[in-house]
Amino acid sequence: MRSLLSILAGASLAAAWTELSHAPFMNKNIDAIVQPGAYTSHMHTFFGSDAITNVLPTSADLQTGCYTGDNPNDLSVYCASFTPPTLSTQLSHSQLTSATGVPTLYHVDGDTYTEVPIFKFSTYYTNAFATSPIPQDFAMLSGNASATTQAEADNPYNNMEWFCEGSDARESNVAQMPSSTCDQHLQVNLVFPQCVNPDDHSDYDFADDSQACPEGMVSIPQLRYRVLYDTRSVAPSGWSGAAPFLLSCSDTLGAGYCFHGDFVNGWYEDAAENMLANGGGGYTDGQFVAGSHGDSAVEATCTAADQDPGNGTSDYLASLEMMAGGAAGDETPTPTAALSTPAATVPAMTTTTTTTTPKPSATQAPDSRRRQKHRTGMQLGQQGKRSIGRESKARL
Repeated sequence: MRSLLSILAGASLAAAWTELSHAPFMNKNIDAIVQPGAYTSHMHTFFGSDAITNVLPTSADLQTGCYTGDNPNDLSVYCASFTPPTLSTQLSHSQLTSATGVPTLYHVDGDTYTEVPIFKFSTYYTNAFATSPIPQDFAMLSGNASATTQAEADNPYNNMEWFCEGSDARESNVAQMPSSTCDQHLQVNLVFPQCVNPDDHSDYDFADDSQACPEGMVSIPQLRYRVLYDTRSVAPSGWSGAAPFLLSCSDTLGAGYCFHGDFVNGWYEDAAENMLANGGGGYTDGQFVAGSHGDSAVEATCTAADQDPGNGTSDYLASLEMMAGGAAGDETPTPTAALSTPAATVPAMTTTTTTTTPKPSATQAPDSRRRQKHRTGMQLGQQGKRSIGRESKARL
């Protein structure tokens, strides 16, 4: 039944995606959703509006910023893998672990860990079942940063899966990375909840298999992340068997289960309303979500930048020390040459980088589903229940 639902949903929604591309503008150790007010987060790369600090912004706040996407009506913030400055040091696995956001991906060759650069980061929205626009001042998370198994990864409810770009082949556990070389890029998709409580925006969830939202919630356009990693630049000879890549939230090669992401809404209200009518297939027929700030794709004329440069850090080693020491405000330590000894589960690493960029069962009654809220200091856990079936992966 699950497979049939996925096929039917995928067929009906394949032409319902509007695609936006985003460039990064900042690397910083902040997470306004999970650790507001602190500078103790794992490093993140930020895309979208630059009006973001360690305090969770309103939509109006974000709309005062400079955007790095290709739609001037969208000043949302999207969180993705960071690219730290070049370094070579011995790190323990625990120091590479992310609490939230999209974790860094490393290529592992013996005791050398090389960051895999992101080739492209895209977001997609579908209005196929939406009845209300994405609300202002809305933020959400998707994924489980502590997942170590397929069940814990929330699949198929958030449809998180790894595969080779352009290929229909999947591992039996779809949240596991491919066991053979990708001809193009390594791709991961992640779908976000599409149901929200209009009276409490911290209360959000996935729809069930019939696309019905939990009682008291409305359906909004559904967001999906698509990340393409340039694995060919770090593993030109390819691989066979367990993929030689490690997420910073994992201790197992090729295990993609802990992938996760966050979103803060910055769409202008008129464009968010237009998305309900015009949220069609940006991937196929080129429909554009227009608004009072633009009716076609255009890059910003401003230059996005860190709005709080005196606090926190963009230095990877310093961020690790701040995570360990609980630094706040301008307490930015000087990086040390050596950190703690490696964890037993992961060998000592020489890390090199480039400067380029309890969940219900499927049979459980819908009214017993646990809703997810984001709150200060929350653990990024098993979110949501059900989501739309997978779209055509060869096309998206």
